[in-house]
Amino acid sequence: MDADKSTSDRIIHDRVPVILAFAVAIAVFSLAWYGVRESRKDSYQLLVEQGRAFTEALAQASGNAITSESFYDYFIQKRYADMVVTLLDYNSTAQNNQYLERFLSDHNLYSIRFYDSSIVELSGASVAGRPIPPDYVLDEIKMLFENRENAFTLLLDQDEEAVEDIHYYLQLSASQDKVVLISCDAGYYSEAITATGIGFLAQNMSREQGVEYIIYQAVEGIIFASRTPGNILAIESDPFLTDMLEADSIGSRTFEFQGKNVLELVRPFSTNRFQFGLFRVGLSLDQYDAVSRGLVYQMLIVSGVIVCLLLVLILYLNGRRKRRELRAKYTRMKNITDRIFEQMQTGVAVISDSGTTIFANIAFETILGLHDVVGKRWIEICPSPDLDVNQFEAVANKLVDREITITVDGNERVLLAACSGLSLDDNESAFILVVYDITRLKEFESLSVRRERLSEMGNLAAGVAHEIRNPLNTISIAAQRLAGEFVPTENQEEYISFTAKIREETKRLNGIITRFLALSREQEKANQTITLGQFMEEMKQFLTPEAERAGVSLSCETTDRLSIEGDPDRLKQLFLNLFNNSIEALDGKSGSISWRAVRDDNKVILTISDNGPGIPKELREKVLTPYYTTKEAGTGLGLPTVFQIVSDHSGSLQIDKSETGGAMFVITLPVLQIN
Repeated sequence: MDADKSTSDRIIHDRVPVILAFAVAIAVFSLAWYGVRESRKDSYQLLVEQGRAFTEALAQASGNAITSESFYDYFIQKRYADMVVTLLDYNSTAQNNQYLERFLSDHNLYSIRFYDSSIVELSGASVAGRPIPPDYVLDEIKMLFENRENAFTLLLDQDEEAVEDIHYYLQLSASQDKVVLISCDAGYYSEAITATGIGFLAQNMSREQGVEYIIYQAVEGIIFASRTPGNILAIESDPFLTDMLEADSIGSRTFEFQGKNVLELVRPFSTNRFQFGLFRVGLSLDQYDAVSRGLVYQMLIVSGVIVCLLLVLILYLNGRRKRRELRAKYTRMKNITDRIFEQMQTGVAVISDSGTTIFANIAFETILGLHDVVGKRWIEICPSPDLDVNQFEAVANKLVDREITITVDGNERVLLAACSGLSLDDNESAFILVVYDITRLKEFESLSVRRERLSEMGNLAAGVAHEIRNPLNTISIAAQRLAGEFVPTENQEEYISFTAKIREETKRLNGIITRFLALSREQEKANQTITLGQFMEEMKQFLTPEAERAGVSLSCETTDRLSIEGDPDRLKQLFLNLFNNSIEALDGKSGSISWRAVRDDNKVILTISDNGPGIPKELREKVLTPYYTTKEAGTGLGLPTVFQIVSDHSGSLQIDKSETGGAMFVITLPVLQIN
């Protein structure tokens, strides 16, 4: 009995370590399995989060790319429309192939053609070797005459087999009796669209490591894809995609694409150019599967050999190491996303519902003149009440934009600001504030309007001069005859003074008409090579006597090596108008007028300044408008004439404040050559 008990105790004693080891192994296995499951869950969640961030960045960047394409189309159309205005004005007065050929050369065009409603070519000119327009262009001319509400059409001939891309611009005249057809090289336009378009952006972003594909799919089909999509189901055939059309956030799923499992992120997307559809981004699960398999293998190996708490600790430490690797990969993907935001030219900021700035890229801080805005309350650093996100309506469900004007570092900027709602984790919400600096676009728009106004004034000038000068000459001749042949016997002095006043006023009126005619765009150009230094010195010698009589010193600083191409008579008129403007501003007081010309790369910077009272900042745009004047006897035509002359010489004009506090006119002209 005792022997049997001893044997039983020994067997139990021998089995205890085995049981304990088995229990520890089960415990280790359980702990290891739990760790693997949580690691896979964490890694998958991290992959989903980085995919959402990548998809959101792609959508924002795509919207910006589409906006830039719209700006390209707008300015291309404006350029051709301005040409048509000039061509229609000329064509209404004369038919001259030499003018059209010169116009082709000046504007680098292929052809200019005029068609009537029978699609018969009235006149035109083209570069040698250029064929007639294709049939579909002639069909568009016919459609313009049939549907006269559409005043213009812009076509792009972009055949893959063609050597070059061609723009065809068609515009119906105001009288609707003819169509002007302009053809031009569109290579630069195609290159710009290719380099900034949404397709180019998608192709580049699809090359990032781990990105399998990027697809933009609408209900009608696939709009574009970064690679051959194969047999992808239509949206109505895929319940998940159908539900995502109605969603307001980014969805995710595991999806089989061309025999590979990928993590697919889907986001609704639409713009005014593309129809409503879905952005589909596929991220590779190879690394995720490799990490998961590695964890499972480790679990099996460790659970089979580790039977003590030390090995459990090793397994725990190994799990921590894997988590660090996953976080490092997440950090890397986040850095890529951050780099995309930092390299954007559009300012982007995220503001929490409580008013704290969560994120802001470099462009956002640069445009608004701010520094280190993250972590600060937006209401305390907001540079303008118009940028208060609470002032934007309905930001929770759609994008709301507005145009605002702010002052940054003393400079006025025009911004296009947009705000939309954003849902964060844990049921939190925020606002995305996007700002785009359109100051330069506004300047171009203002310049275009001013030139159009001057063009209208020029057309009016020709008619006014014709209608006024004939009766004016008659009045002047009559006054001379009255003064010389019909002198009364009584009150002769009063009579002579009265007739002299008539002649004086007709002479002054004739001067006004002459200045008014300076705005006419129909006058012929007499361009020639002008040595600017010699020209300015001659003008100084010509005006010095009048300056001395007014008690004003006139100085000139330039070099004989600067040469430009221009009309000497019109440039003399420019200097004379600005000289008279400075003399009138000094109002009989002694002062100084300074002329200075320097070369800046391929341009000449001509500065004309005085020490008079200057022109207030708020009036610097108005004084270039015809008929606007601050002088009691002024006509408001002097400075607009200066602006017209500068524009006709392919230059630009800016008004600023001189170092002595007076007015400073900065004129930029192209350099012809260096002698």
